[in-house]
Amino acid sequence: MSEKHILQRINWTNTLFITITPVVAIAGTAWWIASGSFNWATVIFAVAMLYATGMSITAGYHRLFSHRSYTASKPVEWFFMLFGSASFEGTIIDWCADHRVHHRFQDKEEDPYAIHKGFWYAHVGWLFLKNWKAEEGKGVKDLWANPLLKWQHENYILIASVMCFGFPMAVAALWGDALGGLFIAGALRLVLNHHFTWFINSLCHYVGAQPYSDKHTSRDNWFTALFTYGEGYHNFHHEFPGDYRNGIRWFDYDPTKWLIYGLSKIGMANGLHVVAPERIIERKIQMQEVRLTRKLAKKSPAVVTFAHETIAAAKARFQAASERLADIREQYHELQSKKDEAIAHQVEEMRVKFHEAQREFYQTVAMWKAMAQGLGKLA
Repeated sequence: MSEKHILQRINWTNTLFITITPVVAIAGTAWWIASGSFNWATVIFAVAMLYATGMSITAGYHRLFSHRSYTASKPVEWFFMLFGSASFEGTIIDWCADHRVHHRFQDKEEDPYAIHKGFWYAHVGWLFLKNWKAEEGKGVKDLWANPLLKWQHENYILIASVMCFGFPMAVAALWGDALGGLFIAGALRLVLNHHFTWFINSLCHYVGAQPYSDKHTSRDNWFTALFTYGEGYHNFHHEFPGDYRNGIRWFDYDPTKWLIYGLSKIGMANGLHVVAPERIIERKIQMQEVRLTRKLAKKSPAVVTFAHETIAAAKARFQAASERLADIREQYHELQSKKDEAIAHQVEEMRVKFHEAQREFYQTVAMWKAMAQGLGKLA
C-alpha cells in the first residue's frame, strides 16, 4: 500500500484526539502538582470516575449491549450510556458494531483489531484508520431500535464532551479545583480508560493461558483483569461470549461480574446468562485431550494406542454423565417454573435426581483428571 493511499485512509480526527489527549494529561498533571494545586478530593474523584467510566464500558457497552448477556433497567442503561460516553470510545452502536465483527471474524482479515496485524495495531493503530459508522441493519439492528442508544448516537460529541470534561470540572469546582477536575478526572482518567480498554484487544490476544481453546488467539490473563475490571479472562469470553461473567471462579477478579450480580439482587438487572458448568468443563477437557495427544504423539505405537483407548473411555464416561446432567437440569428447571403445589413432590424427586446427576458428573471429572495426570507422566 502506497504512502499516499495510507494517508488518505487515516482518520485524522481520531489520530489527533488520541495523540493530543496524552500530552494534555501529562502536561496538565505536571502543572497541577508543580503549582501546588494537588488535592486528595480530586484524586479520589478521579479514581471514582475511572471506575464509573471503565465499568460502563465493560458492564454496559460490552456485556449488556454487545453480547446481551443480561438485561438492565432504564436507569442502569442511562448510567452506562452517560459514563461510557465519558470514555470517548465512540457511541454504543459503533462500539458494539466493531465488537460483534471482532467476534464473528476473530483473527481473520475482517477482524477490525486482529492481533496478527501487529500488537500496536490491535492496541490502537486500527483506530487511526477507522473511517466508518455502523448502519442500520448491519449487525446492530437491535441497538438502533433502542431510542436511548439512537439518541446518544445522534448527539454523541456533545454528550461525551460534557461527561468527559464538563462534568469533572463542575464536580471538582465544589472544592475549588475545577482545573484539577479537567486535567486529572478528565484528561488523565480518559487516557487511562483508553489504554485499559485497548489492552483487552492487544495484550489479551498476546500473553496468557488458553484453557478453553487454542483455535483463536484470545488468552486468559489474570494480571490484565486487574486493570480491565475483570475482562482479562479473554479465552473464556471468546468461547462463551454470552456469559455475563468473564472470571468464573469465585476468586477471579471480575468487578464487572460483581456489579452485574449486585444489580440483579436489587431488581435492576435480570436474565443473567450463565453457561452450564458441564459445557465449560467439557471445553477444558477437550483442550487437555488435544495437549495430551500432542505430548504422546512421539511415544511408541503401543503407548499411543493405550493412551487413545484410555482417553476415549474416560471421555465417553464424562460425556454420558454430562448429557444426563443437562437433561435432568432442563426437566428440573421446567418443573420449578410451573410453581404448582400439586407437583411439589415431583419437583422434590427431580431435585434429588439433579443432585445425584451432579455428583456422578463431578466423579467423572475427577476420574478424567486422574487419568490425564497419569498419562501426563508417560509423556
